[in-house]
Amino acid sequence: MELRKLRHVVTLAHERHFGRAADRLGLTQPALTRSIQSVEAELGLRLFDRGRDGVHPTRAGEALLADAAPLLRQMDVLERNMALLSDRAIGEVRCGFGPMAAALVLADMLSHVARDHGALRVRTWLGEVGELQDLLREGELDFAVLAHVLVEDRPDLSFRRIGQIRLGALVRRGHPLAGRTMREEEATGFPVIGGTGDSPTYAPTIACDNFEIAGQVTLASDAIWVAAEALADDRFALVHGLGIAQPLEMVVASLARRTLSPPALLLINLIGAALRRRQG
Repeated sequence: MELRKLRHVVTLAHERHFGRAADRLGLTQPALTRSIQSVEAELGLRLFDRGRDGVHPTRAGEALLADAAPLLRQMDVLERNMALLSDRAIGEVRCGFGPMAAALVLADMLSHVARDHGALRVRTWLGEVGELQDLLREGELDFAVLAHVLVEDRPDLSFRRIGQIRLGALVRRGHPLAGRTMREEEATGFPVIGGTGDSPTYAPTIACDNFEIAGQVTLASDAIWVAAEALADDRFALVHGLGIAQPLEMVVASLARRTLSPPALLLINLIGAALRRRQG
């Protein structure tokens, strides 16, 4: 079976509509119909049921798709790696950032790109760790910057450590606990703001991945904000004694078999430098 036709099958299964799938593939609808029919004839199996509500994979179609999707992703990786080895220019980098990573390094990295690498196209995604790992596996991202404590180790992904950050409990200046070393039970009297990812050491009462909003809520209330100490400015004070895992490793995740392009490696170096500056 031709890989081109296999891609037609996968695209139709995703779009569930011949017209939309044909547009996405740059084909006419009759051409796509003939391609799908030729695959079904070759296999001797009906892959799709057609109805007024669109097309849906049959059981045979679902079985084919389970093997076809990872095969096509691997072909995409192969083509990209060969492009890099042949020194063809790769002018775009697609990178993802977890909430903590975005708050710490994204503005710094993009400022360097805008100032010193204006010809480089950068596409960024912000999301939670599981979503970004899925985008990596689907080939939608070149790399993602994540907090390692939240990462699910998988053999299809590789991880490189780029630095550490120290988490702290931040409160507004004037907070009853500001500057104190508190006992664990004292924290129960105050809201705790943290990210939506599962933490092995504390359970936030308010989960918010938008760090700007989390900071505003902390300044407007008696909440305790668990965040990177490097994010604190003179509006915040530290509280000691809250059990928080230390230190927090930051990693760059990418597909295990993907060769990162020189522009991607440039961005990773910028991110590592920004993280080191945050550490002081």
